[in-house]
Amino acid sequence: MVAAAFLTAIIVMPASANPGAKSPAPEASAERLYGIPEGVDLKRIVGKPRLVSTDYFVFRDAASDERRLGGYVDIVAVYDIPMEYFLEASDDFASYPSFVPYIIEATILSKSDSTSRIRYHSGIKFLGISVSYDSIFEATVELAPDGSAMVGSRLVESLDDAEYEHYTSTYLCPVTIEGKTMTFVRYFNRPGIKRPSLGMLQVLNVFASGEGKRQVEAFADEAARRAASR
Repeated sequence: MVAAAFLTAIIVMPASANPGAKSPAPEASAERLYGIPEGVDLKRIVGKPRLVSTDYFVFRDAASDERRLGGYVDIVAVYDIPMEYFLEASDDFASYPSFVPYIIEATILSKSDSTSRIRYHSGIKFLGISVSYDSIFEATVELAPDGSAMVGSRLVESLDDAEYEHYTSTYLCPVTIEGKTMTFVRYFNRPGIKRPSLGMLQVLNVFASGEGKRQVEAFADEAARRAASR
């Protein structure tokens, strides 16, 4: 899921505004997150996305001497919607502008059975801050023997030179709660922003987890819509 590939890069909560600060969390260097995190009570997150963890930090790149922002957000939820519709919505990249917040355009550059290359144009204006991103991502879909699936993406090219890296992933698996099969969703977004403005960090830092949840809810709404139409 490249959902909000742009947004979570903007709405962040830095661990420190001190250049050189580094995140100790291993998730800050992960490309994808699989599985159900230890200690998650599945019953309590049915229809209610929950923040597992988040950490953002500002640092100065040693090679370029450029000020940069890194970090991640990790969100989990369970929905009483068949997993096939989540997977269908997640893999329908061309339709993202119709239901994913802040995705303005999505152009499929190439597509095979499991890999797609997509050009995204995303944008937002919030509290006087206007930002847009133009980028190319490669997305892959993995189907595992245990019935789980992973939709992961990575930044291939930042056409406006605004990001130095960006990874997102959506892990899906069937779970049984009180005798009923539902879908577990784990959404992970790890942006890498070049030259982040102080306005981004100071004005929008409190919205990281809320916006991550909003992305999950957008896909749940679309999956539910598709299920209802069949």
